Amino acid sequence: MVYDDTTIIIPTFNEEKNIGKLLKKLKQILPKAKIIVSDDGSRDRTQEIAVEKGAILLDRKRKPVHGLTVSVLDAIIKCKTDFFVVIDADFQHPPEKILEVVGKLRSGKDLIIGNRVKIQGEWGFLRLLISRTAFYMGYLRLIFKKFPKYDLVSGFFGGKTKLAKEIALHNQKKFELRGYKVLFDLLKYMPNTTKVDKVDYEFGLRTKGDSKLSKKIMFYYFRSMFK
Repeated sequence: MVYDDTTIIIPTFNEEKNIGKLLKKLKQILPKAKIIVSDDGSRDRTQEIAVEKGAILLDRKRKPVHGLTVSVLDAIIKCKTDFFVVIDADFQHPPEKILEVVGKLRSGKDLIIGNRVKIQGEWGFLRLLISRTAFYMGYLRLIFKKFPKYDLVSGFFGGKTKLAKEIALHNQKKFELRGYKVLFDLLKYMPNTTKVDKVDYEFGLRTKGDSKLSKKIMFYYFRSMFK
């Protein structure tokens, strides 16, 4: 099966230790899929490796606003395929699960959320507390939305490009562009009729590189509750 109807979006910042391996894996399991590496100004070899491996590079280092959310939105707007899937570069999201995401999109769903059912390894108490608090606050913000509330702050998700692009273009100024929870921002502006489903997966430990979680990121997320 070929995947020329799908674009894989990988937001990156200093991921030279992971991006080459991930791109090789994606090309093996998703023949003919488009791959956009939306890089937010890496100071290592991330961009060079992405180009060497045949990805479409979206170089954002001279953009006035930086952040994961705006990096993903810029890539969605540039998508020309029917579907897109967003995945992290650090292998915390299993690439093989993209096949299930695309399968459900092809069957007629509008948005597929990667739903964490298990975390490999151990998270500390603070990380667990932050994750739980973020979920329940997000749930309250979306309580009047009629679609299912899965992992609202997941970084692994896919959707119909036309729908997501329309939402991004019409609501981008309302998004927390410097934030890291782009799925949550998209859900806020999706119509109640959106057909939402999930793909369960085990959340892996980062293989190489440093986590991007910080107090600033959490501040942007909590601020997005009121937009």
